[in-house]
Amino acid sequence: MSTSWRRLVLFDIDGTLLSADRSGYEALERSVIEVLEAPRGLEGIRLDGNTDLNALRQISARDGTPFPSPDRLARFKARYAEILAAGIQGRGHLKPGVADLLQRLSAHPDVCLGLVTGNFREGAQIKLSRFGIAEHFRVGAFGCEDPERAELIRRAVRRAGALRGQPVPADEVIMVGDTINDITASQAAGVRVLAVATGAVPLARLAAAAPTWVLPDLADAAAVEHLVLS
Repeated sequence: MSTSWRRLVLFDIDGTLLSADRSGYEALERSVIEVLEAPRGLEGIRLDGNTDLNALRQISARDGTPFPSPDRLARFKARYAEILAAGIQGRGHLKPGVADLLQRLSAHPDVCLGLVTGNFREGAQIKLSRFGIAEHFRVGAFGCEDPERAELIRRAVRRAGALRGQPVPADEVIMVGDTINDITASQAAGVRVLAVATGAVPLARLAAAAPTWVLPDLADAAAVEHLVLS
């Protein structure tokens, strides 16, 4: 693959690329109850726009319990992946235009595709593989690496720079996401952001957060490709 690209496009997963039909939520909650022994599960915890690592910190704060040890966290992630891999089969869907858009962008020599997601790496891979789109993404930063989305964006940009062999300037980066947190994290990281109303946040509310662009969805893949390359 070429490393002479001039545009890095980073995608959120849930609500932006796909819907896992709550299989991710169910897997996370069951793992919280079974492995972390937190009977309240995800009560009071919002996952949209969050990171899985931050959700576990919020659970610990809510329940007044220590953050999981490395060993327990490893067991938690293994159980989560096991439940998700089974639960997502036959469920969920790609969001409108996503398959066409990823094909277009990944084939373009001027574009590198990456991920910035609140999912643990294991969960992200399961979800992307379920819909056959994992192969499009060359770099990424995941919700097991840092609780803050802005730092995940910075990590993904640094990794893309290592891949290309030279730093990636902020004006070459576009983040695509469906939540207010995606917008504010992009603004904090100094990159442009395309907000899409394919998740839980209405178009007007996304627009009020002042993203670079806002669209109802990614259905017009040709138009989104033109926007990304402009």
